[in-house]
Parts: sequence; structure tokens; C-alpha cells
Amino acid sequence: MAHLMMHAQVLKHFHKLPKKVQKKVPELIEKFQINPWDTAIGLHGLKESMLDHKVRGADLPDGYRAIVIAPEQGDTFLLVHIDSHDRSYAWAKNKRFEVHKSTGAFQIFDVQETTEALQDALTSTLTVDYPLQNLADDDLFHAGVPHLLIPAVRQVKSDQELEVLSEYLPPECYEVLVGLVAGLSLDEALAQALGTDVEDEQPVTIVGPGDFSQLTQRPNRDLVVVEGEETLKAMLEGGSLEEWRIFLHPQQRKIVEWRTNGSMGITGAAGTGKTVVLMHRAVYLAKHLNNPKERILLTTFTTNLSVTIKSYLRRLDPIAAEHIEVTNLNQLARTICSRSGWKGRIASPEELNDLWDEVWADPSIANLPMSKAELQKEFELVIDANGVDSEEGYLTTVRTGRPRMGRKERREAWPIFQAFKRLLLKQNLLTFEGAIHQARFAVEQGNFPPFRHVLADEVQDFSLEALKLIAALSQVNEGLSDPLCVAGDGHQRIYRGKVPLNLAGIYVKGRSRQLKVNYRTSEQIRLFAQSILEGTVIDDLDLGQTTIVGDRSVFTGPKPEIMQCADEKEEAKRIASWAKELIQDGFGSHEICVTPYKPAIRTALEAEGIPTFELKPREEDPGPEEPGVRLGTMKRIKGLEFRAIAMGCSNESDAMNNLSRAELVERCERYVAATRARERLLVCVNASL
Repeated sequence: MAHLMMHAQVLKHFHKLPKKVQKKVPELIEKFQINPWDTAIGLHGLKESMLDHKVRGADLPDGYRAIVIAPEQGDTFLLVHIDSHDRSYAWAKNKRFEVHKSTGAFQIFDVQETTEALQDALTSTLTVDYPLQNLADDDLFHAGVPHLLIPAVRQVKSDQELEVLSEYLPPECYEVLVGLVAGLSLDEALAQALGTDVEDEQPVTIVGPGDFSQLTQRPNRDLVVVEGEETLKAMLEGGSLEEWRIFLHPQQRKIVEWRTNGSMGITGAAGTGKTVVLMHRAVYLAKHLNNPKERILLTTFTTNLSVTIKSYLRRLDPIAAEHIEVTNLNQLARTICSRSGWKGRIASPEELNDLWDEVWADPSIANLPMSKAELQKEFELVIDANGVDSEEGYLTTVRTGRPRMGRKERREAWPIFQAFKRLLLKQNLLTFEGAIHQARFAVEQGNFPPFRHVLADEVQDFSLEALKLIAALSQVNEGLSDPLCVAGDGHQRIYRGKVPLNLAGIYVKGRSRQLKVNYRTSEQIRLFAQSILEGTVIDDLDLGQTTIVGDRSVFTGPKPEIMQCADEKEEAKRIASWAKELIQDGFGSHEICVTPYKPAIRTALEAEGIPTFELKPREEDPGPEEPGVRLGTMKRIKGLEFRAIAMGCSNESDAMNNLSRAELVERCERYVAATRARERLLVCVNASL
């Protein structure tokens, strides 16, 4: 049976086609499955007018034409373009449609167009020892450059010139070249772009550029098999293409379908698609459950992200979503404690403050080893987060990121922590971390059933107790396949110090993969965000350091705007003016976000006639259904993305005004805020500093 694969560009523009054409395409697809040469399809050759003899035209209503590429080997046809008669044929006339003999990737390119674009961009400036200059023709071909484009790539001698080729080179080829320039070896760059492993890469066996026989079996970022009208409707749910549901980078696809005999880890900077991979993996595992009664858990640190994921999973695969329980860490702990018989409740911040006041009112509490505020932090970040329940345990606990404290000082502090714990117990209250601690015991004692598979996002912010809880829920020590998948990024740790996974019995060595390609943020914004953390050491969630070598974005845009403001009044006025200009340029008000939330900025926006919408905890962003510039704290917007972000950092004490002296968590918080922006970023800083 013949296959018809559809190119991503066709799907992206499908909703713009006339209704008659949209209706005809599924019929064309179904007929192709039966007989691609059925006369009703109207498939005809265009050898006289096309550079590539594999190009065919197919008749569609209202004078439209589909461009179909016929195979020389195999029975897979490729639907690559739909437009009016003349525009379709003009688009295809000088293009080549080939499978690269080295990489096995399907490529579309125009030699003349590429060469002309590069000639217009060439400068006399030569970057000394530009990496691509040192590659032989065979290396460039191995990197995925079509033979006919090697002369053009040979002329590239700067990042700016390479960027020009981003619109003309096949995407995986461009990605390999950017990886080489960013410092990866050729094998590493290929592995990243093609989703292969350097150590076990299998040679590609392609007969020629028209050999399409393996396309349906090989990972491909731009092609998808469409089996009929229902499949097409599912892809275009809501009237337009949600690419994250349909097209995965080959490396992402490899991770989604990777079967392991132990825990696995996914790391990567902001915007590299960790959450998307985690959702697809959850669905993949749900489809392969041996017992329909088995359950899958997908948990996150923040409430808002879990709400978003739950909605996305239903759109991704509603049937598989029925087997996946999505919840945030806080609610997970509450549920386990409740179902295992606990009748108390988690204390509110106000109640915790009252209990601490009661501790400090005790006249026997004297000779404090550190300030009251620091002792409360010590309890929260060390005692509570690590489940410490004895003085000896406290003396031996690792206190990463905390001020130095000797054994004598710890012994002096322990009675204070005991007094606070007694007050909690007396009122039948638990802290958030205390609930996680109790939940872990409930699971380990068999009072709450574990899950067949557990997936956890944002684990950089999980405490030791939280990591132990998900380890228990996933039965990591029971010898099951694919028990646990954790995803996170040390750059985005905004709630606590680092806790290595192995301390919780989660071992991912040899089963961890780092995503390097940023899909959300322009290269200019990515580089700015990375500069916020310049000079810091970022861990890989375990015992090693992460590296940004080879990190890059798939698109470019304007440089971030840094605006100096005398005070918050001027800041509010400038942000409102900036937002107004964006809206006049075609941005939807819901596509713009201002952080952190400041009443003065809201007032300034509304004075310009711009509606506002405050983002609140445990509520999903309603998107275009609710107009208004989004306003929220830097923590609240974590997990979201917008076309434009304005960061109001003009207050003198804001970390952006003195990064060298700022705490790492403050810098990470601003990194998170900046990387929510897709195209435009405005940062207001204090003019006097």
C-alpha cells in the first residue's frame, strides 16, 4: 500500500486554504492509500517545467495545485506544497527534493536562491579560524550539506553569513553547522541534530536522492504520515497547527521512545522542550501499558504548570490521558496523606509565622547561633526539606547553599527546631515539606499504591524528601522497566539549593540526555538570558556540571532592549508605551506579559487604553479568549511563554542592577523571566546605577 507523507509547511498553512480545497485534500490522501495513480487524483508529471523530475502536480478545486514528490524507490509519496496553480509551480520550479545519502534526511533546497542570498550578504570581514573553513568537502557532506550547496557553504566566514543561510539550508543541515560553530564535534553535532547516539550510530543505506523507502521508519522533523480525514482533523484541532503535538525534533523523539532498565533524566536550558518531551513520553508509555488498570503519574513542582499539562495531554491524546494522573507536588503530598488516613492539614504561611513567634517568646530560647530569620530559613531549607528528625541527622546533613555552621552551632540550634516541631504536632499541622515527608512514609509502608511509571518535571526545585517520594512512588528499586523519568534545568532553580538525584536513590548515569535546541526564544534573547548567569556554575541535577556548548535557538530576532529609568513611575510609563507600540504592530495584548506585577504599571497600561489580565495561582492562562496584557510575578510566569516580555527591574534593590552581588536564586529567577519571551524583550533598570 502506498503512503502519503505531508510536509509541515502544508499543515501550517492549511487553515488559510479555501474551504473547497481543505475538503478535497483528505479525499486525495485516502485515494493515495489505495492507488496513487488513480486518474481521479489527477497526478501529472511536470518534467518539462521542473528542475527536479520527481515533481508531480495534483488537481485541486478553484484552480489550486498540490505539489507531490514521487519516489524513485519505495511507495512513499510526499505532499510538500499547496497553492494556486501558478504560485505552486513557481515555488517548485527550481527546487530539489532529495533524501541526503549520508544523513537519510529529506531535504528541500534551491541552489540558485541560496547562492544569490549569500552573495548579497557576504562581507569583507573574516572571522579568524571560522570553524566551517576547516572542514573538508567530505566533512560538509557528512554534516548533511547537499553536494550542490557545498560551494555556497564554503564561502561562509562569519556567524552573520551563516545566519543568512538559515532560511535556505535544510533545517537539520543548518543545525549541524551551527552546532559545529558552537563548539561541538562533527559527530556530536550530527547526534544532536538527527537524534542518534554517537556510540551506536548505524550507517544510512540510501540508493539515491529519490529513495523514499525508509522515510516512514526514520525520525523526520518535517514529515508526517496522514492516513485520512479523521487524522487530519485531529492534527488541525482548533483550526491551526499545534506543532508541539505533531512534530518532534528527532532527538526529542528518541528520548520519548527510549526504553530503559532504570531511572532516566532529561536536562536542557529554558525553551528546549523538556516538558513537551515529558508529555509525549507519558502518552507513549500509556499506550504501552500491559494492564489497563496500571497508572502513570506526571507531577510538577509548580501548580500552574500541572494545570497547563493536564489540558495539553487531553489535546495530545484524550484516550491515553485517561491513564495519566497529572498533579503538582503539593497536591500529590496532600492526596497521599489524606488517603492514608491523616486528618490534619497543611499550615498556612500566617500560621507558621504565629508558631515561630511562639517559639521566640519562650524565655528559655537564648544564645541564638544565628539570627531568627536565618534560623527559620535553616529549618525550611535544611531540616524540613531533608526530613531531618534527629540531632545526629542534623549534624551530618549536607547544607548546600547555606551559611557555614559548625557542629557546636548546630547543637545549639537543634532545641529551637524541636520546639517548633512540637508546636506543629500539638496543633496537628504539617508544613508543605512535612506533608511530603509523611507521604513518603505512607508509600514506603504500603499505605498508598505506587504507579507503574512516574514522570516528574522541574525537579531542580524538588527537595531531598520530594525526590525520595517520587522514587518510592515509581518503585525504582523493583527492577521494572522505565520506572522514573525526571526533567529539569539547574538554570531555573528558583526555590532552593541543589540536591543531587543520587542522594535520593535516583541514578541516571548513562541514562540522561541533554536537549540543546531552543524552540521558544530567539537567539538574541537566549544569549541575553544566559548572560544573566555569566560566571556561575550550574549543575546537571546530579554530581556534574552542565555545559552550554552547542546550545542554540532555531530562529533569530531583535536584540533585547535595555531601558534606564529614573524611578518606577518612569518605568511604568515606558512599559505602557512599549506595549502600545507592539499592539499597533500586530501583537495581541494577551501575547505580552509584564513581570513582576506592579500596580503602577497596570495603571499606566490602562491609562493608554490597554486592557490587563492578572495571572493567578492554580489558574490556566485563557489565551486569546481573554484579552489583556498579562501581569504576574516572575515565579508565576514560569512554564508560560509570550511573544513579548517586559521586566520591570528599575528598583535599586533589584538583582538586575547588580548581578555580581546578587544571590544565585535571584539571578535564576530573572533568567526564567527573560526566557519566557519569544520575540521581544524589554528590561527596565535603574538609571542611577
